[in-house]
Formats: sequence, C-alpha cells, structure tokens
Amino acid sequence: MRCVSFLSLLFCGVLPAFAQQADSLGGRKLREVEIVARKPEVFAAGSRHTPIDSAFLKNNNAGSLADILQNATAVYIKSYGIASVSFRGTTASQTAVLWNGFNINLPALGQTDFSIIPANSLGSIHLQHGSAGSNFGSSAIGGAVLLSSNTDIKPGLSLNVQQDFGSFGRYFTQIGGSYGFKKANVDASIFRTEAKNNFPFINTFKFGKPAEKQENAATEQAGFTANASWKATDNSRFFFRNWFTSSNFQAQPGMIAANTHARNQNRNLRSMAEWNYRSGWGNTSLKAAYFHDFMQYQDDNLQPADTDIKTYQIQAEQAFIFREKLNINLGAHAQYFAGKVDGYSQPVNEWRNSVFALLRYDLFETLHLNLNWRQAFVQGFNPPPAPTFGLSYAFLNRAKNTLSWKGNITRGYRVPTLNDRYWPPGNENLKPEESWNYETGLVHQFTQNQLTTETELTVYALRVDDWIQWLPSAKDASKWVPVNLKKVHAGGLEFSGKITYHFSDWHLKLNGNYAYTRSVQKATYLISDEPLNRQLVYTPLHTASALAGLGYKTWFLNLNGSFTGERFADAENEIALPAYMLFNVSGSKALQAGKCRFQVIGQINNLTNTVYQNLQYYARPGRNYNLSLRFELN
Repeated sequence: MRCVSFLSLLFCGVLPAFAQQADSLGGRKLREVEIVARKPEVFAAGSRHTPIDSAFLKNNNAGSLADILQNATAVYIKSYGIASVSFRGTTASQTAVLWNGFNINLPALGQTDFSIIPANSLGSIHLQHGSAGSNFGSSAIGGAVLLSSNTDIKPGLSLNVQQDFGSFGRYFTQIGGSYGFKKANVDASIFRTEAKNNFPFINTFKFGKPAEKQENAATEQAGFTANASWKATDNSRFFFRNWFTSSNFQAQPGMIAANTHARNQNRNLRSMAEWNYRSGWGNTSLKAAYFHDFMQYQDDNLQPADTDIKTYQIQAEQAFIFREKLNINLGAHAQYFAGKVDGYSQPVNEWRNSVFALLRYDLFETLHLNLNWRQAFVQGFNPPPAPTFGLSYAFLNRAKNTLSWKGNITRGYRVPTLNDRYWPPGNENLKPEESWNYETGLVHQFTQNQLTTETELTVYALRVDDWIQWLPSAKDASKWVPVNLKKVHAGGLEFSGKITYHFSDWHLKLNGNYAYTRSVQKATYLISDEPLNRQLVYTPLHTASALAGLGYKTWFLNLNGSFTGERFADAENEIALPAYMLFNVSGSKALQAGKCRFQVIGQINNLTNTVYQNLQYYARPGRNYNLSLRFELN
C-alpha cells in the first residue's frame, strides 16, 4: 500500500484547472472561475497583482526565475550566486513562494533561492504585492510569488526540443512532449543546463584595478516535470504533478575574499495530487503534497553541512456560490516538517496548521468586495489572526474605457523558521513577525480598435513589528541568536503600464514598471545605538523595468531594460553602491512547415557592457550572448 501511495505521488503532477462543464446551482449556471483552482485576483480585490507575460516567459525559458523577475518587474533581486527577492522594502524570508497553492520556501531558512528555480519548469508566474497572510499564510508580509505548472495541454500529440548555446560555457537542453485526449492528458519534460561563468571583470577593490576572470561560479542543473489529469466523471477530476531539480552551484567568492571552493548542492522533489468535485453545493477541492528538500554546503574550511527536510501537506477547500454574486471559500491546511540539519542537536519535526475563510461579494457590476480571514496554529507559537478587507470600484465603466479605484487593508505574519528555533543556542522566546499593509490606487483600461492600454498606480504603507534579526549572543559573542529586534516602516508607490497595438501583419507591445520604495527602521528593542530613520540595507529607492517588442509576421524584435537605483551596504547609509541600468536585446525568426515549427532566437545581454555590482564585492558579467534553436511538433 505504501508503494502504491508513493507511486501515485511520483507519477506526474497536478493540473489545477479545467474547463467548467455546464451545470447549475439552483438553476443558475456556475461560473468557470469557481471550477478552476482559485485565481489570486479573485479573493484579492483592491490589492496589486502582476502576471508575467506568457510570451516573455516562453522566450526566456532557459534562464532562472531570478532572471525573469529581474527583467520583467520592478521588484529588487539580490544576486551573488544565490538570488533572493525583495518586495516593498522587506526581506527574502518575508516573501511567500507558492507552487500550485503550496509554500515551497525551505523550512530551515524560510526563503527560496530563485537562481535554482528553472523558468522552463513553470507554466505561469504571478506576483501578489503587499501583505497577504489571509490568502497565503506565513511569510507573505512583503508579497508572494505564485508559481503554477503548465495547464495548456492541447488534444493530440505535441513534442518540443530546445538547444541553447551561450557565453562563458553556457548550454541548455530541453526535451518535452504532451498527449491529450477526451478523458485524460499527460505532459513531461526533461532538461539540463550548465555554465562555467568564468567571465572577465575589473576588480575595482584591488590596487591598480586589475583585470581578472571569475573563479568558482560554475553551475550545473538537471531536472524534469511530469503532469497528468484524468476526468473520472462529468463532475470530478483528478490531477497529479511532479517537479524535480538537482543543482550543483559553486558559491561565487567576493572580489576581496579568498576562493575556498565553496559550493551548494540542492535536490528538490515536489509532488502533489488533487481531486476536484462539482456538486449542487459548489466546488470541493482536496490536495495532498510531498516535498523533499536536500541542501549541502561545503568549502575548504568546513565539513560538509547537510540540510534534509521532508514536508507533508494536505489542504481541503469548499467553494460556495450564491446568486452568482457571493463567493465563499472555506478551507483548512495542515503542514508537517521532518528535518535533519547538521547544526541542530537532534532531528526536528513541527506541525503548522491553519483554517481560512475567503469571501467575495460583487455587490454591483462595478463594485467588488473582499473579506478574508486566516488563523494559523503552530506548536510553540501563537500567530495573530490575518484578516483582509479590499474593494474595487469602477466609477467609469464604459465599453472601451474603464477607470477603477481600489483599496486594501491586510494583516500579515511570519512564523520563525526552523533555524530560528533550533540552531544553537536557539531562542525559545521568539514571537512571530506581524505586519499591516495599507494600499490604494487607480486602474485604467482603454480599448480602441486594435489598440489596448492598461495602467495601474498604487500607493502603500507597510508596518512590520517584531522584525527578527540575528545578533551576537550576550553570553558568547562567537554565537549568533535570533531576536525580535525592530520595527520597520515602509512606504512608496508602484506604477505599471502596458500598450498593445496590432495593424495588418505588425504587432507592437510596450510594458513598463516602476517602484519607489522607502523602508526605514523606526524603533529597536534590546539595542539603543541602532541607527533610526535610515534606508534599510540593499533596498533601492528606485527600481524599474521596460520591455518593447515589435513583430512582423514570423519575425520578432525585443528590447528589454532594467534600472536598479543606489543601494546602501551598511545600516548607517554611509556606503552606497552606484545605480545601474542594463539592456538586453533579442531577435527571432520562426518557420512553419505543416505541423512542424522551427524557431531561432538570438540574444545579447548587458548590451552596453555595463560594469556594476548587484551586491558589494560581487562581480557581474559584462556583455554576453545566447543562441536558442527550437523545434515544435503540434
């Protein structure tokens, strides 16, 4: 029986959404949005959410999730061999990362390395800005990154092959395929990528600023995805989904640091199964997941340190629809960690459970309201309740022109990580971090013939208390302990705009994103000489990205730019890293022959050969090139 359970999880992943068949609730046809897995924006009225353009994701699928977010959004990516994301002046551990509804942050660290998440393994990427504890649970203080697997499975057989060649010894290979028919469909892909990353750079921190080649920055990664769905009856459907990656990344040393040949090895298996059932009551969803995360760090000065954690999760949710205006989702989530971590005195395990209620009321066609609530139960902690209230009101609502006002108030929280709890000497008195997020803004949409424009402006204020920080122990300065140290206030604005225009065989697409982020320490506990009202380290005031694409028939030209403003490398704001702007350009040509499609994509990254540092002392590559050859059979 145990073998059967394991194989049912191991064989292929879950497709979270399927088209709704005709049915009724009290004589009324149910809307499709209630049949598919819950979309982030359905129960997030008034908050800001950003979907990543699917075409951009597909064309740049040989990179990592960090590369995608760096070039397509205004969130700040800190990259120095590993990569983390920062929303609204918060930290990586205050960002929830979910895969098909389950949090995949490493329980020991409470965060995700975005450099080891391959973009080719993802079907879609969606960003939720601001605290969202009621929707996504722990860690969703600054925002959430929502990942889902491929759901676009076409009937019949489909195959694809891709081979990329790039500068600094970079190669990427992917082979995939799918088969769909009336009752079921399956898809799978395997990939491998490697790069020497031995790029030249100018070491500005050494006397004479010598030219050097980067050492110990090579990467290797391989993995697979496998998904299946089965329509058991007209009202029920099963889904299975798998995602595995094995990564071996050398840890890039700083410009003034000795090369200790440090490296991180990661193996991440994520498997889940889901059952959806539609009845006269609404929609029932049951999900179960098994994650196995292994990480090993080693260098010349240390014994290899292993982190081995297994996570078991189950989630049940019932959706009710009343008069097609009122949507209520009730659910519960249980999570169990079992970990062996070098550095802990013994193996650890922990339960984290929660119950939630999500309500959306479409009072009028132009007015949408949300009222959500979540309560978590964690052994050894007492997380606060996480309510949300949001609204969206279209005070201009015409066929071609709409202008809406939105507003949102949300409470978030972050439960201390396993390292916070169990890394010696530990701190049994830690409290969960708490946050309140307030935001408002305007959303405008305009359509005229072949022209479509979308703009959104958001202003926000974020208050975080009991911020956890590691400090030298008062008893032994050689040991560090986590403490609830400070209160942080963040505020700013976010703007995005998109224009699409089609004329004859031509099509034009323009995207732009900008963020102004002010994040300061307002109070400290235990330490009196901490600087106050200073911008937090590595939090740029200004970030922006822009994308311009022009297509003609099967030709396409794309120009992408990103801007990262000045960052401070110290709490006193005395050491500043200069702002920088990067440009990437790509061109592609597709050829169609019956059901076969060939595509060639050429790309130049860091077009202007900009010399910059994302983090102090860490070199970044100059101008580099990539060639992608792709074949598809549909």
